[in-house]
Amino acid sequence: MRFERAQEKPSPAFSADSEPATAWKIFLFNARLLAGAAGVLVALLMTTGFYIEPLAFLVALAIAIIYWRFGVQNAQSAERWDPRVSCSLAAIAQIILLISILTPLTYLATSIGLPLWDTSLLIYDRALGFDFLNYLDFINHHPQLMQILSPAYNSITWQLFAIGIVVPVAGCYRRTAEAICAFMIALLATTCISAFVPAIGVYGTLGLSASDFPYFEPNGYYDTLRDAPLLREGQLRALNLLRLVGVLTFPSFHAASATLYMWAFWPLSWLRPIAIPLNIIMIAATPLGGGHYLVDVIAGIVVAVLAILATQVISGHLSPEYASAQAAGEYR
Repeated sequence: MRFERAQEKPSPAFSADSEPATAWKIFLFNARLLAGAAGVLVALLMTTGFYIEPLAFLVALAIAIIYWRFGVQNAQSAERWDPRVSCSLAAIAQIILLISILTPLTYLATSIGLPLWDTSLLIYDRALGFDFLNYLDFINHHPQLMQILSPAYNSITWQLFAIGIVVPVAGCYRRTAEAICAFMIALLATTCISAFVPAIGVYGTLGLSASDFPYFEPNGYYDTLRDAPLLREGQLRALNLLRLVGVLTFPSFHAASATLYMWAFWPLSWLRPIAIPLNIIMIAATPLGGGHYLVDVIAGIVVAVLAILATQVISGHLSPEYASAQAAGEYR
């Protein structure tokens, strides 16, 4: 109801043809998408043996509600209205909810326990001419590269929150809402695909151990190796938000995220020299940090591109230009 109220009582400064108004229409679409995902999560929790440890989820929900409420109040105030503030608060609220709702869904998808695809994915890599052992050997001979690769790989979370702060403060309100929409679509798609193409990672398939990569720890792979087998065997059913990690292998959500981040930050020309190289490095680090196959990376990029295209269609239909064209009879 509060989402609808924000749409029905906009600030006078929120003119129908303004970019912030379009951004809020996308935020409202995102809210509906999040509500749908939350409904799916609740339904699955009621029909499976999974359960949520409530404290962390309730804290996250409370923080998201506070941010959203203050964002709505700012958007509705003719005197205090500032689109940088309202869009940033709304974005952070939706990012918190996105993480809190969609991450548990990845665990539920992994628990389906269909046959693993690791051997097939390795075959596809070799058909593409990619040899993970050669890549690993190169890194072992140039360990200083890990000082660049590791921070880039670990930047996945803080870059998401940067979208909610930096992009709207820079005045790109519509892109802020679009980026969150694309991120949700990409994560939902990745979750669905991974349920039918489950995998653990290349290190185990090749029989590698920690002594084979002494200069770094592939923590993303270790997270999957720890939780995915327990999920598949029915031994892990408690979902604690503070302990949930990435358990998806195909497609790679690190690769998808890096692609989305480059697109999200692209309108900020002053930030491109940082964001573009950083996320290219993240993609390069993904096979190492997450134990991913090359086909995981390629699939993640494809998912991100399709999510961006879908978001642009959605954004276009919510834009004033589309509404004006409909009113003029140009669209049927």
